[in-house]
Amino acid sequence: MNPDGYAADRGVELMADVAQGDQRAFRLLVENYQAMVFGLLRRILGPHGAIEDVAQEAFVRVWKNREKYYAQGKFSTFLYQITYNLALNRIRDEKRKPLHAMPKLDGIEIAQQDLRSDTPEEIASRGDWAGLISWGLERLPHNQRAVLVFQHYDGFSMEEISSVTGLSSAAVKSMLHRARTNLREILKPYKDSEND
Repeated sequence: MNPDGYAADRGVELMADVAQGDQRAFRLLVENYQAMVFGLLRRILGPHGAIEDVAQEAFVRVWKNREKYYAQGKFSTFLYQITYNLALNRIRDEKRKPLHAMPKLDGIEIAQQDLRSDTPEEIASRGDWAGLISWGLERLPHNQRAVLVFQHYDGFSMEEISSVTGLSSAAVKSMLHRARTNLREILKPYKDSEND
């Protein structure tokens, strides 16, 4: 039991065992959080061949830093922070490439539609507004995309977004405002065409 009140968090409980070198607990941790990590990376990186590599690196970092881990919040926030920083590094270090093969997780292909082959007009004509929003998100600067993803897809509070990104709460609010404004502008021509 964690004295700081985070015992109810399954990730925190598992990390207590992982910190002691328990490989079984680490496998459980990966099983419990891999979908979250892959989902976050797909939303931040878009269709990108490096998703599997970045996800693996996130869990490698958790293992390597297991003895330094101290529960100061939910484990998922800690993992999001690692994953987010690795995704930013990947964006900075590598020119984005189209996804040639779908990443596989435990032999199962991860379903992810590559919207790069469709024009926004084609996506809008199908009435695929979720696809159009995904297309629009890809056109936002990575930091704006990330804060929208954290708030709207992951349900993070301002404090959690601040913790993951390292930004102040005021900076997060400002970035969310800019991101929403920019996304509206990107999608406006397609929303307007729906009303024609």
